[in-house]
This record gives sequence, C-alpha cells and structure tokens, in this order.
Amino acid sequence: MNILMVGPNAASKGGIATVIGNFKEQYTGQHVFYLDTWEEEHKYQAGLKAFWTIRKKVKQHQIDIVHFHVAQKGSFFRKALLAKWVRKKSRVVFHMHASQFDTFYESASPRLKRWIRNTLDQLDGLVVLSDEWRAYYETITKTNITVIENAVPVPKAPSYHTNAKQIVTFGRIGQRKGSYDILKVAEQLGETFPQIEFVFYGDGEIAQVEAEIKQKQLRNVRLGGWVTDDMKADVMRDTLLHLLPSYQEGLPMAILETMAEGIPNLASNVGGIPQVLQDEQNGYMIQPADVSAMVTKLTVFLTNEQKREELSEAAFQTIQTNFSIDTYFTKWNEFYTSLLKQEEVDYEYTN
Repeated sequence: MNILMVGPNAASKGGIATVIGNFKEQYTGQHVFYLDTWEEEHKYQAGLKAFWTIRKKVKQHQIDIVHFHVAQKGSFFRKALLAKWVRKKSRVVFHMHASQFDTFYESASPRLKRWIRNTLDQLDGLVVLSDEWRAYYETITKTNITVIENAVPVPKAPSYHTNAKQIVTFGRIGQRKGSYDILKVAEQLGETFPQIEFVFYGDGEIAQVEAEIKQKQLRNVRLGGWVTDDMKADVMRDTLLHLLPSYQEGLPMAILETMAEGIPNLASNVGGIPQVLQDEQNGYMIQPADVSAMVTKLTVFLTNEQKREELSEAAFQTIQTNFSIDTYFTKWNEFYTSLLKQEEVDYEYTN
C-alpha cells in the first residue's frame, strides 16, 4: 500500500506539522511519501509547487491513498483544489485538524457552503479528532467519518517536578487561545504566588500581549518565543502546569505532549479536550472565559503538592494507555486497510 501525505512541512510551526513529523519519524506500517504545501520560509512557493507535482507523485509512486491534513480557510481551499487533481487516480482522505471549522462554515455564504459540502461529500473518507467533531461534521456531509485522536510518543517515565515554578502555554498566542484571560489570572495570583511565572511559548498576537503586560505591570508573565526541539526538554522540566483556556480547539498536541511528560493541564472543555482531560482526575477543566474558576483551581493546585503528584501520575497514565503513538498507528493501519477494501467492494458492485 502506497500513501501520499499532503500538508505542511514537518519542520513548520504548529500541531499539524507535529503530527506529520511523528509519521515521518516513527510510522513504518506502509510506504508513505510526503508532499509539502507549506514551509515557514517559502509559504506560497510550496503550495504552488504542490499543484504542479501532486499528479506526478501519484503516478510515479503508484499512490493508493492521498492523505490530506486539513484545517480551515486557506488550508481547506488548497487541499480541496488539490484533491480534485487526484480524485479519480486514488482514494482521497481529509484528516481534519481544524479548531474553527464550524465558525468557518457558518460564516460562509450560501454558495460557499454548498461548495464546502460538495467537497466533503466527494471524499472517500473523513478523519476527525474527537466524537464532538464527528457529531458536527455529520451535520454537513454524508461521507463516512472516522475518529482517530491525536497521539504522541510516550517516554518510559515522566520528567515532572512538583516544585517547578513555571505555568506555561504552548502554541498560538491570541484571543482564541484565551491568552488575555491568562493575563487576568496572572494578575490575580501575582501577590499570593510571587514565585510562579506564567510563560507564553509561541507566536501570534505578540505585540498586543506585550502591551497588556506593560499596561497591567505584570512582573510574573514572560513571552518565551517559539520552542525549538533543542529547547523542549529543558522547558518541559521547568513546567509545573500547562494552561490552555481556549475558546475553540481540535485536539491540541500541546496537551498530549505535556501530559506524556506527566505535566498536569488546566484547559477549557471545548473540541476534543474532554476526551483527554477529566476534571480533578488527570487535570482541570473549565468553561471558556471562566477566569474565576481558573484562579480557584490554580490556587488549590499550587498549595497542594500531593494533588500535583496525583494529577501528574494520572496524566502520564492517560497518555500511555489511550494516546500512545503505537496505538495511533494501529488505528491508521486499520483505517487505510478498510478504505482499500471498500474500494474493492465498490468495484465489484459497479462491475
């Protein structure tokens, strides 16, 4: 079985690139080839090149399945157009990572909505990150939907330190991620826990957040930039909790990666997050924008070392049991196989 994986370069920023990187480094189940549609230094050139080369790759490598990694807006438009070029030559799958596809679709014009639905209906398979997202996509497409949650490599033992001093947030900085709510939390907890530092690791609305930090005179908040692979181990060792009070999400790789290191999470109950986090059991859950609940839960967490130890162990066990990379690849092997079996059934039925 030959598979062509289409999406951002594995060295790019973001969760989708991390997923593709895991495939490149550890997936050996099938013959997989890669086509980049996005690179940090050559953003648009990579996309244009993909349009000229995708048919050649499909023919050259005798591709059975084209596996597109898809978000919303520009990502969806690019992959939809590329899919048209190869639809009759191989099976086509959209792997939906979008955190705001519902907003993207609902804000579209009636004509664009029809085009989006038609694009989804012509797929051979649609893979989503959670039961919540499956329920949503079932309202706009008749294509068969499969849930395969994100997963991460799991170390032999967690690297968590219960006396670390940093509460961190990984990924995009901005309103959707609850960044400004975190600033409110930091302001309220600053006097009670002066030793704790809130650190944003990522890109996005840097200038706006910096301005608010200065305006509020927050001495316990820092912008740490984008975490490179060389930095990651040290940052993880210094992290007491990962804080992600997002308003919309898919299934964040940052939550899985931190939990795999035994780092507890406090996150909002949106997207696929409730399939990973159980409140008070392996982390904390809150409603988006509930600053008061964040302050209350963090106060308990910061004053109770035993609770930190319990949540850390439970977080590690959750990833090891349900979100390990080995289990993940087993699910993909089963999915790919079932997709080609369905192709054989369709051929027999039509002939």
